[in-house]
Amino acid sequence: MRKNKPTLSRRKLLTSGVAAGGAALLGGAAPASAQAPSVVTRRRFKAWISRGTGAGRTTLHDVVLRPISGRQVVVRTEATNLCYSNVPAVLGFQPAPPPGATPSPLAIGSGVRQITQMAVIQGHGGIGIVEGVGPEVRRVRVGDRVLVSGTPQCGACYHCLRGRSDMCQFLSAIGADDLIPVADMSDGTPVFENSHIGGLAELMVTFEEWVVPVFSKAAAIDLGMVLSCVSVAGLGAALSPSLAPVEAGATVAIVGCGPLGLSAVQGARIAGASTIIAIDPIQVRREMARKVGATHVLDPHAEGSALVERVRALAAWPTDRLWSGGRNPAGRRPGAGADFVIEAAGADNAPSKLERSPDPTGVLAVQQAYQMCALGGHLITTSLVRGNISIPGTQFTIGGVTHHPGQAGGASPMRDVPKFVRLLEQGQYDAKSLATRVAPLERMLEAYEEVAYRTTITAIMTG
Repeated sequence: MRKNKPTLSRRKLLTSGVAAGGAALLGGAAPASAQAPSVVTRRRFKAWISRGTGAGRTTLHDVVLRPISGRQVVVRTEATNLCYSNVPAVLGFQPAPPPGATPSPLAIGSGVRQITQMAVIQGHGGIGIVEGVGPEVRRVRVGDRVLVSGTPQCGACYHCLRGRSDMCQFLSAIGADDLIPVADMSDGTPVFENSHIGGLAELMVTFEEWVVPVFSKAAAIDLGMVLSCVSVAGLGAALSPSLAPVEAGATVAIVGCGPLGLSAVQGARIAGASTIIAIDPIQVRREMARKVGATHVLDPHAEGSALVERVRALAAWPTDRLWSGGRNPAGRRPGAGADFVIEAAGADNAPSKLERSPDPTGVLAVQQAYQMCALGGHLITTSLVRGNISIPGTQFTIGGVTHHPGQAGGASPMRDVPKFVRLLEQGQYDAKSLATRVAPLERMLEAYEEVAYRTTITAIMTG
């Protein structure tokens, strides 16, 4: 009589660990998705270290890499954007908040440790090549080209599961107390990275959720531009389905033409907007906006208090006959205005050496952006301001403008980054025009000063 084969119950499967990795069914083999860790410990590399306060807080050092584990990934830096919002941390500039302003609840607190007393590699990630992975990493392999993203996407937290990976909950664990050392200085001082990603160094050591594979042979500088935190935010604000993607034939106003705003201009053009109004006080940026797709450019200084009405006039519909699909440009609830407004101005971190901003706090730009949006239109805000926003209450409550705030313009890294790479490869996104300064790692500080004083549109540091 033939013996019955032993059966595996669900309970046995779970307790034997098969459900966790499948090793029992595969005779003890590692799961197919796993890869052997690549160890690159004790390697020396150059890194810009920020600590202390004031000018001179960032200096170049040789540091030694610590062992990696778990979901950590080591990436050799090819190109990284020198983001304007990081100017205070890198150059030591610290503009005072306006009187009466309340601290933002989104500000990163210092906690028990003080970030100024720590040795920190600043930066917002960048493009590079994977040189080492921890044993739990599945998303990338050694040798892959990747983006170390300014926004993580774990795919498992509350917001990622609900389609808002721009709000991935791993963003809530980037304060001073959350950071872990990735290297050591020559005197044994532990070295940390801003937001677990860094960028201003020859290596970036991050976690799997911050890394996106980039299957492209495009030039590193071009990829560093289109996939910079600012370009992803600008393209995301115009194209990402997470917020309010620009519709074909729409009228779009972009307030602020730094690299984020100029990427939004390109996103609006790619989306098929018929009228693209770019607003910036700096002439060379208005000229660049025209080059990359704006149909109209406005100087807020020249327009003054008439700026909002000027945008409404440019967004005028061909008829005011309501029974014929028209808009009423006046009346109690006027319909004039831009269908989509993307605000990308933000506060000044340093006084511009070119034309100055009408409001260094960035508050006025947000208020005007809200007011120039059409009844039933969409306002996407992307910037960092200093102070509190004041908007007429009834306009806010029943005015019909839908406000979409979003980290990284609502972009979902794993979904949208490959699309943005395609836009670059197909010639739809102009990266070369926006990367107006390219500097090697050793000359990072002087390039960052150009960013701070607006004498360049974008600066890319190469590894």
